[in-house]
Amino acid sequence: MKKFGLFLLGALTMLGVTSCNDDDGDYPRNTPLITTVCPLEGGDYCFERDNGDRLYPSDKSRVPGYKPDGDQKQRAIIWFSLLDQTIPGYRYNIALYAVEEIYTGTSEVVSDAARLAELGDAKTGYTVGTFNLSESWLTFYALYSCRYNSKHTFTLAVDKSGTMEFKESKEGYLDVVVLHDDQDDQGGPDCGFYISFDLTPLAAELEGKKGINLLIPTRENGNREIKLRFDASRGE
Repeated sequence: MKKFGLFLLGALTMLGVTSCNDDDGDYPRNTPLITTVCPLEGGDYCFERDNGDRLYPSDKSRVPGYKPDGDQKQRAIIWFSLLDQTIPGYRYNIALYAVEEIYTGTSEVVSDAARLAELGDAKTGYTVGTFNLSESWLTFYALYSCRYNSKHTFTLAVDKSGTMEFKESKEGYLDVVVLHDDQDDQGGPDCGFYISFDLTPLAAELEGKKGINLLIPTRENGNREIKLRFDASRGE
């Protein structure tokens, strides 16, 4: 399987994706990646990389039922093959094989403890090596117990109330916390899903920052803090 050099998935095996053999027949020849779905006029759509490059699926024959929601931002994993023909206005022309929308959350500045509590205190695990930070999005592979995944919501918050305790704050990094509301959906099996946060509401807070200091309240290891840089998403 050819690597595309984009935001590659760090947990492909968890999604049931394996490498392909050239003799297997019709299959996506490029490594799947996470993009932003961009609705176009007439119900059409394209996808955008985190660096701004756009991919247009001129061949949608394998996903005839997919329709994007034009009312909200949406992140999705796409499986595809690059096509040789160029499309004006797009960096890449692709044959689209599959689209899997992932949880797309928002971020906010929280000024009082009551609002912080409202956003939830459920525990969230994570998979090392799956974090990706861009100017607009934070994405990682989350682990948590669930029976009904639709009940779970996630928010990325800057705590101005002083409720959260950050032990590894560092100059140049914005302290943020992952808040998880499970709506009492407890006792289910351990599950893993990609989640992605829109950073647009934090633009003023992030101005001039090198990256973020991400606090994740985990179930087994307490509060974990991970530093991610904009130019190289990685745990420090």
